[in-house]
Amino acid sequence: MSFLDGCDRSVTTERSHPLQFLKLSPGLRLPFPYCEQQVGRKVSKMRLGTRSVQSKTVWAVGLLSAIALVGCSGAPSNLAPSETAMSDLEVATSGDQAPAAREAAPASPVATSNFQSRTQLIKQATLQLEMADVDAAIAAVSDILAQYQGDLLQLSDAGTAEDQPRQVTLQLRVPQANLEATLTALKQLGEVNHQAITASDVSGQLVDLQARIRNLRKSEESLLAIMERSGSIAEVLEVSRELSTVREAIERNDAQLQSLQNQVAYSTINLTLMSDQAVAPPSSPIGETLSQTWETASGAMQTMSVGLLQVLLWLLAFSPYIGILVLSGWLGRRTWQQRRSLQPPID
Repeated sequence: MSFLDGCDRSVTTERSHPLQFLKLSPGLRLPFPYCEQQVGRKVSKMRLGTRSVQSKTVWAVGLLSAIALVGCSGAPSNLAPSETAMSDLEVATSGDQAPAAREAAPASPVATSNFQSRTQLIKQATLQLEMADVDAAIAAVSDILAQYQGDLLQLSDAGTAEDQPRQVTLQLRVPQANLEATLTALKQLGEVNHQAITASDVSGQLVDLQARIRNLRKSEESLLAIMERSGSIAEVLEVSRELSTVREAIERNDAQLQSLQNQVAYSTINLTLMSDQAVAPPSSPIGETLSQTWETASGAMQTMSVGLLQVLLWLLAFSPYIGILVLSGWLGRRTWQQRRSLQPPID
């Protein structure tokens, strides 16, 4: 039971008594100043008892607050629905008060323009052209890049086989504001075989990363403030480790943010230049042709001579076995002829 349970601040209905009374129990009344003194004494005792506990837990509370900020920074998108719900509640409340004014009010053009300006897109284009002179087109591409403040990131010209059109692949990077003008200038270099433009909205990712960085900065400030206070070595080391983790997260999110902002600021163009005719094999002079023929014939004769010499060496190595086989065959044939000559003729 609380010490205020017996104090009911009800004023007595007896007008003859000049003081207020507190109902402590049925049939018993005490003046209000007495109850107030008792309450003050007990509150003073409670404050003295909790003062030491608060001084001991200040480090734990500060560290837990910093860790909570780090956890909140990892998922700022979870807070967005709550804020949206609060704004929806306010709109609903104001709408109940003045529904006619809300229906009659048109959309603000300033708000629409701000929403459009916040839209961040990463654009990529693919363009395939066909022309007669690929080398001249490559030189023209360099001039176009210089005109529209672009850069050449990659060029691939691996060469083609005979009777195949030449093909050169280039990767370009231009400011997003100059993307359309650059594509228009590139189309003048030849006939367009294929064209495509893709865009991806990264506005939400940018807002999310910015919110994470802000929360991490606040957590870093809280940890630095905790380190300035006096504490044990173990507490200081714990805060230092947490501070290192927070700063690493800040650097990682900041790198992702800069990468996305760079992709938004500059667009990529994958350009393919193709020749409109197949590559003809180069014609050789007569002298060079005869020289190549002589080299081919000489090589064939040399190969054949080496082959014959190899056969003779094999025969020489197996000559004993070959001689035995030949001698056995000759003796067998001679014996057969002698036996045949001794037989009388058949009439």
